[in-house]
Amino acid sequence: MATRPHTPASPKNVKVNSPVQGTPMFGCLVDSKTGSLFCHMCDDFVWDPTLEDLRNRKIGTGTFSSRKRKYDELLAEAIKEDPKILSANTIMPSCRADGLRGIYNAGATCYQNVILQSFLHNPILRNFYLSDGHSSNSCEVQNCLSCAMDDMFQDFWGTEVTNGYTAANILSSFWISENKAFENLVTTKEQDAHEFFQFIAEELHERNGDGKKPEIGSEHSCNCIMHQTYYGKLQTTTTCQNCGGVTNQVQSFLDLSVGLDNLTHKKGKKAAQKTQITLQDCLEEEYVKSDKCEYRCNNCNGPQQARRHTSIKRLPNVLSIQLKRFEFRNGSRDKSAAKIETQVQFPLSLSMLPYTNRARTADAKEQYELSRSCTYDLMSVVVHVGEIDTGHYISYCRVGDQWFTFNDHRVEMASKSDVLGAKAYLLFYIVRTLA
Repeated sequence: MATRPHTPASPKNVKVNSPVQGTPMFGCLVDSKTGSLFCHMCDDFVWDPTLEDLRNRKIGTGTFSSRKRKYDELLAEAIKEDPKILSANTIMPSCRADGLRGIYNAGATCYQNVILQSFLHNPILRNFYLSDGHSSNSCEVQNCLSCAMDDMFQDFWGTEVTNGYTAANILSSFWISENKAFENLVTTKEQDAHEFFQFIAEELHERNGDGKKPEIGSEHSCNCIMHQTYYGKLQTTTTCQNCGGVTNQVQSFLDLSVGLDNLTHKKGKKAAQKTQITLQDCLEEEYVKSDKCEYRCNNCNGPQQARRHTSIKRLPNVLSIQLKRFEFRNGSRDKSAAKIETQVQFPLSLSMLPYTNRARTADAKEQYELSRSCTYDLMSVVVHVGEIDTGHYISYCRVGDQWFTFNDHRVEMASKSDVLGAKAYLLFYIVRTLA
């Protein structure tokens, strides 16, 4: 409970001569605390040069300030003596607008719900929408997905409602849209949460940005909220084994997809079931180690053997990591789809410095400074439970220091051990220190 005592003005009637000869005189009041002049006819505070000069003189002598102190002391004593004054002048703040609401399943839409929950508990997106970064009241675009997101953020964080939320506006933007990419989202068939994340991020980019995809290899980044939040840059370095020539290619990324299959086979399928693979193992396999490849070298003017190494050139504010738990052999998803159930141990706090292109070249002092901007804290976890075709998605999201489980419209408290023991499919980390 927060109290905000209302301090009423204490004006006293004074007789004020009209400054303009021949004009009528109107009743005025003078605020006893500040000396400000209130006109009955104007129904507002007014300014007069002569009276303003008198007011400034009074303030200089401390007349008004001493009177204000005396009035505040009397008001404080009155509040102590009469609790009714306290209750009558108390504003109850909204204490339940904490975003803790589930989202109803509208028919195999759990894959959408977990991504929407990760958005809702992303403080960067929350601040963007709650500060009218995109306002549904002023947007003129029909069936705008970003408008639907704005309405959802307002409902979650601007009201005290705690019952389940129906994402009707978001679903209707898919149903009504002429975009063919929406067609798979309007069926009752289960979809992939990672694909939905990529899809909705691109759609929100088009609604909030310039609608153009950054060119591969381009250093230019869009300044829309999605690129500012989720997008980073990868650098692929290819070194010719014959002449030593080096080429670099830079491209944007929305998320990092790390494989589990190779690590599982390296440790053995039986051993992998008992021995946990760490997230750092997966990242090292992708962004520290190099591999052999065929490469057409311009210096050698022909195909050569080369070493290729991919590292992170620029980290995003929110790092999205997909653990590739679904593998599809022979290009057939229906006949040979399999789910990798390997337990992957992931930390609450993650340093991404070893996987950047500056990790090897920076000295000790520079690495220490870089480590501050490369430290991430776990924000959300998406888990797929069950078989590949008949499973269900749930998510864990952190609100302050407390974790919660979001299972469609059901919300329950969760412990850190619950979160760390989950078989994660998607991980969302937020940078600890914003640049």
